[in-house]
Amino acid sequence: MHLVPESLIPYLVITLNCFVFWTLRQILNPILPRKIRLIVWEVIATVELCSGCAELGVVWAKHGNIGLALTLFSACVWWSFHFDDAEACPCGPIEDVILLKEPITRPNVSFRLIGQILGGYLTAKYTNSIWAFHLTEEHQHFHGSKCEAALQSTVVNAFFVELTITFISRIVALKTERMSNQNLVIIINSLTTVLLSISAQDSSGGFFNPVLASALTLNCEGNNLFEHFIVYWVGSLIGGLMARYIHTNSLMRTEQKSPKKVD
Repeated sequence: MHLVPESLIPYLVITLNCFVFWTLRQILNPILPRKIRLIVWEVIATVELCSGCAELGVVWAKHGNIGLALTLFSACVWWSFHFDDAEACPCGPIEDVILLKEPITRPNVSFRLIGQILGGYLTAKYTNSIWAFHLTEEHQHFHGSKCEAALQSTVVNAFFVELTITFISRIVALKTERMSNQNLVIIINSLTTVLLSISAQDSSGGFFNPVLASALTLNCEGNNLFEHFIVYWVGSLIGGLMARYIHTNSLMRTEQKSPKKVD
């Protein structure tokens, strides 16, 4: 017999996740060596993001798109305030390497990618440790059976879906980053994430983040490694690169057209 209604448990799990990782940051912040700080922050942010999204699957199973939308929006706002410099997504660092010609060995690139890969790997262990308590029927099912891929359409269709939603997500993030009202920026980006996620539920699953997709669906039943890589890595990364390229060129044209100051 549950002490709280089973329908509330996924929301409590997500809330507990936020508190656990917030506490971990508070403990580590004053003692963490600067050299490894970025890796650790990326690990923590990636596990928090991916485990939270895994639990959102339980929210969706119980309360559909309305529950998913409200909870995802709240989580996005929380993550925006507490992730600090961590990105928990490889699109930015890989764009820096390809478009800005930054060496992949540069700490701002390599440390981020290493932290995200470690975080993605640790997500399954952390999530399974929670689901092992079988707090809900969904937890029992997810813990006791092989995971299922989110791919609900053809590979080609899902590829273009992930490309498109990643492009939209990235272009919105890039266009709003210079806005002075940061609270409004967070709301706009959080709403964009919710709308894109729900719109792609019945095709690719709506990840637009390669590490998130791999942390939750790599080696799951329903698609092979090649299909997973093409849809969630190639599709998303191309979408992100297109957005970054267009945004960068737009900024350059704007700067060229702006009148130069005369001393």
